[in-house]
Amino acid sequence: MIDAMIAYSTGMLDAIAVFLSSEPIIYLFGLVCLALVVKVVKDIIK
Repeated sequence: MIDAMIAYSTGMLDAIAVFLSSEPIIYLFGLVCLALVVKVVKDIIK
């Protein structure tokens, strides 16, 4: 039972890691970070 849960959890984490490392997700994450940086800079300039 425990081995099955470990195998399931490992499989799910591997699938999530592959999904998050795909290019569109990385680009989207970069775009969100850039938007936050721009917002902070705009607030500092004001």
